[in-house]
Amino acid sequence: MSTNYYTIEGLGVIKTTRRRNAQRITMRVKPDGEIVVNYPWFTASKDVTKFILDNTAWIKEQQNKHLEQKTVYKPGDTIKLFNTTIIIETSRREELNAYRGEKNEFLVKIPENIEVESQRVQKFISKVIVEACRLEAKIYLPVRVNELASIHKFKYKQVFVKNLKSRWGSCSSQGNINLNVHLMRLPSHLIDYIILHELVHTVEANHGSGFWKLLDKISGGNARKYDKEVKKFKL
Repeated sequence: MSTNYYTIEGLGVIKTTRRRNAQRITMRVKPDGEIVVNYPWFTASKDVTKFILDNTAWIKEQQNKHLEQKTVYKPGDTIKLFNTTIIIETSRREELNAYRGEKNEFLVKIPENIEVESQRVQKFISKVIVEACRLEAKIYLPVRVNELASIHKFKYKQVFVKNLKSRWGSCSSQGNINLNVHLMRLPSHLIDYIILHELVHTVEANHGSGFWKLLDKISGGNARKYDKEVKKFKL
């Protein structure tokens, strides 16, 4: 497997990966606008480039959809995590500020004279949210994985909590489970569903019928229902 990054004017950053097990060229557009392309080992670079350019209209359409769906945080907003509430307020101070308040609250203070929708402010708020999620996730998720694994007789090696950009979780072939810090923004039953999803991958590597049968069994017959629910939440 080899990965390269380059930029096409008007489209942005392209990530191309040659994969041994790929049978055809596939492409997706991430929420941040990055274009991810996977292609078979036998495909020439010029054919990959042609594939991308032939799909320019589709790429721009997807990028525009992500822009429309992008959350803009502003004073008055309240973001509820599993055990923490983040409150965004205006401030007479001249600098952006965030600190832990009472009753599991994080207070984000935005100066009155600053443009709330600016990239600087939105990045600051997003960073606070990620760090609040991380604090919760590191405490809660490893414990919950162990509990669910014990209940359903799964074995795994380690749990890693990460700020993943495009997925809620993953399971390596070695049995290591990666979970997204943003899980702390989901309802508890969906947090459990994602954990169970990855635990099932310790015995079912792909998403075949065996995978869904087992996941459905341990999620009370709600696997497909919960899978649709999760898709309503964006990363």
